[in-house]
Amino acid sequence: MSDVPPATTAPADREATSTPPGPAGPPVIGDGPALRAAYRLCRRRTKDEDPAEYALIQLAPAALRPALHALWAAANALDDLGDDRTARAAERAARVGAWITALHRELPTGSSPDPVRRALVDTANRWRLDLSELRDAMAQVQDDTGGRHFTDWAEWRIWGRDNLLPWFGLVRTVFDRAGVPVALRLDTRETYEEFLDGVRLTDILTDLAADLAQGDLLLPAEALDLHPGSAADLAQRRWSPAVATLVTHLTGLARRWVTQESLTRGMHPGPATVLHTMAALLRAQLDAIDAAGPALLRTAPRPALRTRARILAPARTRAALAWSLTPLTVPPPQRLGAHRPAAPARPAPTTGTFRLPPPHPSGEQPPEIPPGDLPAHVAVIMDGPFRIFRSVPTLASIFL
Repeated sequence: MSDVPPATTAPADREATSTPPGPAGPPVIGDGPALRAAYRLCRRRTKDEDPAEYALIQLAPAALRPALHALWAAANALDDLGDDRTARAAERAARVGAWITALHRELPTGSSPDPVRRALVDTANRWRLDLSELRDAMAQVQDDTGGRHFTDWAEWRIWGRDNLLPWFGLVRTVFDRAGVPVALRLDTRETYEEFLDGVRLTDILTDLAADLAQGDLLLPAEALDLHPGSAADLAQRRWSPAVATLVTHLTGLARRWVTQESLTRGMHPGPATVLHTMAALLRAQLDAIDAAGPALLRTAPRPALRTRARILAPARTRAALAWSLTPLTVPPPQRLGAHRPAAPARPAPTTGTFRLPPPHPSGEQPPEIPPGDLPAHVAVIMDGPFRIFRSVPTLASIFL
């Protein structure tokens, strides 16, 4: 059996990847029609399959959106392979494993026959993303094909965070590479992870009908046991007082987790707007879950369009203003394989345990300074107690 999985595109999508680009749309990054089409496919999938996520990505600078679409589409493609109940669990696990293997094989080449992986590989090389950070998250998708059961919230949190944190980490790295670091203070680390717990719980409640239809119940026994009979009722897709109180309890918990005002304190207003808007959309989604009642077990609820518009309209204005005042660094294409650029003329030397920074993506080099003109000493000037620490990077930027 080949280690290349079935294509992750529908027939119409496969055709789209081989046709020339149509009328100009939102900016895309890419070299050549196939790569541009791959990015367009990722954008279209994001818009069609997760409108809320697409709306959030629209709040980012246009130059960053193709990378964010590629990351979302890749995560979603992998999840789709793992969730495809037309195949047995072993076959789904094999497909997920083959997708992961193919990705690692394709990264050094800079391309892929699969359009979603093609966009992801280009994004990783262009923005210098370390996709090895996704290793455990991807392996978890493969493990999940055998089903999941959580005894308590601690197990549930480990599962959810191991899956979400690496993908969100790469999104933050894209902003960092663009010159807008999304640094979090050490005291907000748990707040950040709890926010992602709220994202995960909202997603599970939204998809409850689809999961139950597949025999999945991704809630911890600790929560179900507080509402006797709820687990059996959910297994039968039966709305009952126990299920109603369970849902109310969980939406309240998720609402508290996604309401983290301290998370964006001191953050650049651009990404802060994205996070504030994400929290507002999640709360609107939780309101829709509460209002759905028995329909929650039949279909995924969605907020009304006017509710989303009320949240997104001012957010777009704030984001546009923030980015208009922010200079961005957009990396050039990274050409690999046969197109790999020549090595820098001057290798990065080391002195003791210190290493010079990597070359700038633009190719610019620092000016040459004759050795005789270099200073032979370093002066540290302090104009008050502990003032020296103002020149040291924050611990948060090192830790995160």
